[in-house]
Amino acid sequence: MIRKKPSIGKALVVIILAGVIPISYFYSGRIYSFYMRTYYEKIRGQSIKETVRKGRALYDRKKYDELKNYLKPIVIVYPSNRDLKILEGLADIKLGRGDLGTDIILSATHGEQLSGQVLVETVRALYNLKQYKDVIRTMKKNEAAGNPVLLYYYGASLANMGNYKAAVPVLKGAIAQGETGYYVYLEIGIAYSKMNKTRAALPYLERAYRENHNKNTAGALADAYWKSGRYRDAEKILLKTNR
Repeated sequence: MIRKKPSIGKALVVIILAGVIPISYFYSGRIYSFYMRTYYEKIRGQSIKETVRKGRALYDRKKYDELKNYLKPIVIVYPSNRDLKILEGLADIKLGRGDLGTDIILSATHGEQLSGQVLVETVRALYNLKQYKDVIRTMKKNEAAGNPVLLYYYGASLANMGNYKAAVPVLKGAIAQGETGYYVYLEIGIAYSKMNKTRAALPYLERAYRENHNKNTAGALADAYWKSGRYRDAEKILLKTNR
């Protein structure tokens, strides 16, 4: 059976359709955005500032699901609006999607400085995700402004990346600014131990252990006691922990 060769006309139709479909899709998105923007700004009389203000109000009232639904059509209408993208990212962080939320915020800001609460939420989410490099990168572009929480996350991230020398002064800065959690003292003590400065580590590890007798504090303190030749003290800590 002799197969018919496809006609030139059919081939042209295929080529034209292949080009028209993505173009039509592209322009349909732009047309949708145009009409929706007209709807919000002309018909509803809602400016972009008012739109952002309403979004922030939902966030402040902790209506995170409602905020996500509110933003769904709007971020399509205003795809390059930085404030709306930040709100979208914050909502995702609060809804337990920290990886998505931080990606949205960092992409929208292009390495620019973040405002206070946005910076705290972003850095906290990155730290909880163990994205220590991103925490360090973000903090290098922003000022901690004496915020003890940010200083802790920054210092702890430096320590987790093995930069103990840089971590210690940052963590001490967190304490100076009012951070009193045992974990700050534990991080400093471990950092000193890693630098073979056991004598400097002991006061911080003892403070951490006094405030929280968990396995992390007990293990770090016992190790420091052992390194300094205080074998009985190390044994007491370990026996008490394993009871």
